[in-house]
Amino acid sequence: MDDLDYRILTILKENSRKKNINIARELNVSEGTIRKRIANLYESGIIKKFTIETPSSIEGIILVKVDPKKATVVINALKKLYSEIYEFSGHIDISIKLSKNSLDELNSEVDNIRNISGVLDTDTMIRLK
Repeated sequence: MDDLDYRILTILKENSRKKNINIARELNVSEGTIRKRIANLYESGIIKKFTIETPSSIEGIILVKVDPKKATVVINALKKLYSEIYEFSGHIDISIKLSKNSLDELNSEVDNIRNISGVLDTDTMIRLK
């Protein structure tokens, strides 16, 4: 990543719907350059997904304990399903940040995580205010 990539990301963080042509004008480069740079940022994993955040969602952190013999398989499975997943050393192996529309949806997602072979235990922390 270079300075232009960082400047593009700064603009997209402020307004992810800003048109490529407007970003190009602001940065004094061609629209094609912006389009190519954004595609490269996406392909390299810097930009992971385009999301919608709703104020009425329920946020939770799911702490996951994993069978060490199956850790790689579990981690790879979770990384395919979730964008905000973090690995740790210590008592907890993985944390996953989830945002759902309701507590029932969050509970259902936790059940899906528990059903992955190699997941030994979970602990859900729901964000209050």
